[in-house]
Amino acid sequence: MNQPRFLLACAALAAAACAGCGSYADRDAPSPAAALTVPSGRYQTRTDLMALATPKKAQPRWYSPQFPPLRSVRLFPNTPDRDLATDLRAEGREVVLDPTVYEQDVWMPAQADRLTRLLDAHFGTPATPAVRVPTWDQIVAAGVVRFDQSTSLGANLKEIRGKLGKAKVKDWTADWTAATAAKADLKLDDATLARGSLVYRRWCMQCHGPSGAGDAAYAIEAGPMPRDYRQGVFKFTTAFAPPNAPKKAGLGASGKARREDLKRTVRNGLDGSMMPSFAALTEAEIEDVVSYVIHLSIRGETEFATLVKAIKPGGDDPIAEGGELDWLFLQHQLAVLINWGVAAKSPIPVPTEKPMTETERIQSAIRGFKLYNSAEFGCASCHANYGRAQQLKWDAWDTVVQPRNLTLGVYRGGRRGEDLYARIYGGIAPSGMTAFHDRIATATPGQPDKIWDIVHFLQALADSNDRRRMQELDREVKFDP
Repeated sequence: MNQPRFLLACAALAAAACAGCGSYADRDAPSPAAALTVPSGRYQTRTDLMALATPKKAQPRWYSPQFPPLRSVRLFPNTPDRDLATDLRAEGREVVLDPTVYEQDVWMPAQADRLTRLLDAHFGTPATPAVRVPTWDQIVAAGVVRFDQSTSLGANLKEIRGKLGKAKVKDWTADWTAATAAKADLKLDDATLARGSLVYRRWCMQCHGPSGAGDAAYAIEAGPMPRDYRQGVFKFTTAFAPPNAPKKAGLGASGKARREDLKRTVRNGLDGSMMPSFAALTEAEIEDVVSYVIHLSIRGETEFATLVKAIKPGGDDPIAEGGELDWLFLQHQLAVLINWGVAAKSPIPVPTEKPMTETERIQSAIRGFKLYNSAEFGCASCHANYGRAQQLKWDAWDTVVQPRNLTLGVYRGGRRGEDLYARIYGGIAPSGMTAFHDRIATATPGQPDKIWDIVHFLQALADSNDRRRMQELDREVKFDP
């Protein structure tokens, strides 16, 4: 859109707003009343505690069954883990944020209600899910006008003139275009989401919950909490955004899953977890439910990122109310879509595994053993005694994880060579596992690269015969402290 047309659009929107057509939130839905009406069976907005950062204090022990740490904080003092809850409570708002605590001039019930209406308008309901990218006119209205209708017309026009001079029209256009393209690439059309919601309600909701929170009826009793989609991050992915990728708002492209990653998880399940295989679903059903999971994730992360920024404004950030909250929400929605699009186009480059004899494979595993214990990779710093020693850590959801016991050969993300290669190359961001993409040196001709050497070591580690052959070829190889 050229500048004259942009200015005309701004003038038209300004006149409409001054005439009392309502806020951006009111205009966003397909019909004028849709954003103002509470739909039946709507998604629940967040009232649970939000994990913003990894706690500074190390987790001293496993939490009690059915009492993940944030649940204990919410129920305090009525929890068997008062000590863990006390430690987390002491971390403060930099680590744990409560979206139900209202503060004057920062976050009030009216703003929470406005955010709820925005979420309904942009993402629909479980029965009619949607991902509605705003139109260009709505981008202009939210980004430039931002009317506070309690002020005079003259004050509004003066504000418009000031904002017009600061409008980043090219950036807005680029973001809007990228977000629209990402929605299409991710298969988030209304028909697909409607079919996917049916599959989800039948097979997934009892554990992952209607909003993807992982807190449904059977979730806690089943053991470790099912994945909470609402922060937009997943553990077992084959996406790795390049370091020079644009840094958009929200939680970034790190930890985003590609469609193939989610399809593999639904089809195969996760070994060593409560996530079963749904191989009986048709390919079309898997495609549809994956789109729906992505929809829940985008909705959840948009809500999460907007809440964090609105409740914790910093510096010269305006208070998130009225049009400012609409604009904040819209920016995060576009950014989250863009980040998913970046991840979808950033697959981990897994090189083809070189053919080798059994002896060559064992020699590669020996090199991997030495790399595993080297300062260059430092795998043993987390997987102490090859993961047999308890070394508890916090993850992105402020729950507790134990680095994998590598001697068992059970890997939730798969134990194929390419699966393990992807884990080492890209790390597991939500669990804090380091990415080693920058430590691949040019391999000796005819030999695999360093990551393949470690992969072969991990595959051999769980096999007693392979361990014996490694020790026969190299006496420095040891598996016991």
